[in-house]
Amino acid sequence: MANISEISGDSNDGGDPNKKPEELVKKPEEQVLRRSRRIATRNENQNKKPKEEEEKDNRSVSFPIPNELTEACVALIRKCDYPSLSSVSSYFFNLIASSELYETRSRLGLSETFLYAAIRFPDTNPPNWYILHRNKVSSLRLSKLESLPPVPYGCSVVTIGQEMYVIGGLLDVRRLQLMTLIDCRTHKCRSLPKMKRGRYHAAAGVFDGKIYVIGGFRMRKPDAEWIEVFDLKKQIWESLPGPYPKTSTDSQFFAHAVMEDKLYILGSRCLIYEPKRNGEWDATVNANPIWNLWKVPCTMQCVIDDMLYTIDPQCTLGHPIVVYNPKDKTWRPVKGESLRTLPSYFVSDGSEMANFGGKLVILGSNGSCYDTGDCIGEKGIWCVMIELEKREGGEIWGKVESLDCVLGDINFLSVWLCQTLTL
Repeated sequence: MANISEISGDSNDGGDPNKKPEELVKKPEEQVLRRSRRIATRNENQNKKPKEEEEKDNRSVSFPIPNELTEACVALIRKCDYPSLSSVSSYFFNLIASSELYETRSRLGLSETFLYAAIRFPDTNPPNWYILHRNKVSSLRLSKLESLPPVPYGCSVVTIGQEMYVIGGLLDVRRLQLMTLIDCRTHKCRSLPKMKRGRYHAAAGVFDGKIYVIGGFRMRKPDAEWIEVFDLKKQIWESLPGPYPKTSTDSQFFAHAVMEDKLYILGSRCLIYEPKRNGEWDATVNANPIWNLWKVPCTMQCVIDDMLYTIDPQCTLGHPIVVYNPKDKTWRPVKGESLRTLPSYFVSDGSEMANFGGKLVILGSNGSCYDTGDCIGEKGIWCVMIELEKREGGEIWGKVESLDCVLGDINFLSVWLCQTLTL
């Protein structure tokens, strides 16, 4: 038998181990009140946390499992659920913003392609960013990105990894010197160092870790700032002193594309710039057949497998979609019976196309096509996804994989530009 020589007052209600139970029940009220106060004070002190610790708990959640395992589990979740997950705590927000998570997704073959489009409504100015993605029932939809600022008219956009760089543009009548970085993992943006000159409809491309920006204002004489280069590592702009093309006086360009480490620029006169060859300009540019079908006013284009896809409204080669191979400098039609019957708003000026994970995507608005007679479904922006196939002899065939209204019940929408990223 154990002999307890001392028992605290809190444990036996005051006391005396020799007292009988019925005596303990008949305590004075003030003693009960004092004890209740002591217990309440003790519980309050035990439960009370420092303010800094309480704020930390509100911000973050820790898990008793390794970070690598948490990362692997989050990688299995579809990207469309990431915004909700990132709002749970700072832990998930930082995880979703980390490059390691997307490396894990890529390694597991779980990467998804997303298209970012600048959409302008009749009563808004300027356009706003929308994202084309598959929702929880695997349907393609365009959703507005409320966290991003409007898209400046005439800006140039390049993508690097999981980021988009928005360069220049027009505000009122002023050319902008701004460059904004958009992190497509979190849909947050920040300003980067300004260019030395404001630019509107400039040509831009990425080569060896640097962003080359050309034109966007009229060059009346050799101008040391006509070409500016942004070093992504040093985060600084540098001007290139030349050489400059002798024939170009364009104040703006209509389109541009990067193929085989060259920047193809479409203006009133067409240019080919080669940064990796000390900034040389292709002297045979005027004889290049690329300008036969890639021209104003239908300037939409995208590059897939280093080949340029665009629209030929006149169907010069018998088909509305054509492709240019820079290796043999040859235009070919994209063949396929399902492409011949595409509604006219997909193959006319005002639509936009993009490389969607190796597939060709075209966004077009049928809100203003009352007189064409080939409108289908509800008014709004429609998306056609075309699967491409290379065949013998260099032929390219296309097959319509899906045709969906991705932003409906609205008339007179305009698609201004499209960019795609893999996340």
